[in-house]
Amino acid sequence: MRILESEGIEAERHDLIEEAIHLPVDGRYEVFEVGKRLVIDKHAAESVYMGAHLYAPGIPKPVRMDTGDLVTLYSPGGDAVANGIAVMSHSQILEEWRGLAVWNIRSPFKAVSLREHRLFKEGIIYNQSLPSMVALHALNPQPGEKILDMCAAPGGKATHAAELMHDEGLVVAVDRSEKKVSRIREHAARLGLKSIKGLVHDSRYITEILGEERFDKVILDPPCSALGVRPKLVYNRSLRDILSLVKYQRQFLKEASRALKKGGLLLYTTCTLTLEENEYNVIYAEEELGLEPVDVPVDIGSRPFLGVPGIRFEPDIHSTPGFFISLLRKRS
Repeated sequence: MRILESEGIEAERHDLIEEAIHLPVDGRYEVFEVGKRLVIDKHAAESVYMGAHLYAPGIPKPVRMDTGDLVTLYSPGGDAVANGIAVMSHSQILEEWRGLAVWNIRSPFKAVSLREHRLFKEGIIYNQSLPSMVALHALNPQPGEKILDMCAAPGGKATHAAELMHDEGLVVAVDRSEKKVSRIREHAARLGLKSIKGLVHDSRYITEILGEERFDKVILDPPCSALGVRPKLVYNRSLRDILSLVKYQRQFLKEASRALKKGGLLLYTTCTLTLEENEYNVIYAEEELGLEPVDVPVDIGSRPFLGVPGIRFEPDIHSTPGFFISLLRKRS
């Protein structure tokens, strides 16, 4: 806090989550259509829209540009999301496809670029949404516990769990690709955490290699329709897609139940707003898997629908991403 304030950054500490520091977002500003035109991918567009710089992996198809060129960045849907200055040339991007490519000088909204800050590089901070932090406090990881994070990339919840455990115990962080698990390992190393073990595997079959009833707690934040993610510039999922995702999520829920010790806790979260992916999945876990929904011991957000215990964050009410949090206990 002292370092940020000394740099003129208006940081605020959260009332309930003591390690959470809130940084303000300024805007809205106009983006001008000037210089070279560069279309970037959806995730990169949503980041630079909020003031982040553009990194080379977010450029699907580089345009002819030289270092120092003025560039206007566009989302896949055609929205102008930022004006910037090229830090890499066209040939450098094609050759390396990594690193900082465009320095953001103007975007509709402006937040502190944490990835460039020395506190980030020194492993002092990790950028994460408030609902994700609240979720880990609801789970309340304890030193010495064994925790499984089933869909762990990029590593926010896994590293937060390890921090709350004082790096004493084991956090097995699983994802399907080596690239994703490498990101988790990189964050763990940056933060100086030794208790995190990255594992490349499909978590729907994780007990085949780790065994059943091995973990005190399980974190499951499965792929979802992401309706709560802010900002959202491009969205093309249909109702059929959402119903397909529900079936996919329930495969993870079944395996989470197998991995939990009797009496263990499952943290189930999503960054979406649909009943199908949230409350209905909790009801399914109770009726079909024998998991018992329990109250979430954090007084924040709104209550879920259908009498389901947990927390809902609504963007229009709480000024956070849309998010769902529930806790389920495996019956002894």
